[in-house]
Amino acid sequence: MIIAIDVGGTKISAALVKDSKIIEIRKVESIVHQDLAYLASYLINLCEGWTEQAYSVAVACSGLVGTERVNFLSANDSLPLKLQLETGFGLPVVMLNDAAAAAWAEYSLRPNPLDSTLVYITVSTGVGGGIVQNGQLVMAADGFCAHIGHMSVSRPELPAIECHCGRFNCAEALASGTAIANQASSIVNKAVSCKTVFNEYGCHPEIVQLLEQATDAIVELIANIKALTGTGIVVLGGSVGSTHLFQERIKKKLKALPTIYQVELVAPVSGEHADLIGAALYADSVIGCG
Repeated sequence: MIIAIDVGGTKISAALVKDSKIIEIRKVESIVHQDLAYLASYLINLCEGWTEQAYSVAVACSGLVGTERVNFLSANDSLPLKLQLETGFGLPVVMLNDAAAAAWAEYSLRPNPLDSTLVYITVSTGVGGGIVQNGQLVMAADGFCAHIGHMSVSRPELPAIECHCGRFNCAEALASGTAIANQASSIVNKAVSCKTVFNEYGCHPEIVQLLEQATDAIVELIANIKALTGTGIVVLGGSVGSTHLFQERIKKKLKALPTIYQVELVAPVSGEHADLIGAALYADSVIGCG
């Protein structure tokens, strides 16, 4: 079996995975933004009792997952997490970005692969992505690769919004759950979550406009990705991206693009544990069963 871990900014999940099936799962709150220095020991403790049953550890992690360090952009810090986990677990560790892991799960688990190129976009707390190009997961040594949420999109008639990466008008700064919640809070004059925005403020005219702008950003992002990769398939997932309201707006707007930019927008097939399963499948493809 493989120990699979999904390290996010809000939650952390760990599971024992066998043949792409989750045998046991545990979930805790994330400490990425509170006690990042203790993250490795936190993960090892979460997986207590599993090491003897596993032949490797697969980690799907937010941020820039490089070969030497993980740069947690939202926490403005980095860790040699792979080395720390290999030392703590005493097992080989394979690490990749969480959205890349989900992309690999989507590519691997589709019953009839439609193409050898697929792009996965997750719109959740942030906007992330993973690219499978000609059957290979696109990665880079420093981890800054396929971070499509940090591609900027045009916003000519509206004020520029700065992203935490240092650029302006990144898709993440405009369309993520965090961005929507922050902008909506300013509109309604109180702190609201993205979920509350969708559930309670759908008819508020300024909120309607906000959601139009967010979906416009994702559609332009998809058009840019189409030009970059040539993909015919885009999987749209995440807690925000999977909502009916968000998906229907985007599908409608995609149809208005010039034909050359149009793609097939599909829902995820890998379920709520895509990051865990994708990480395990990728680790298995890299190191095998030991």
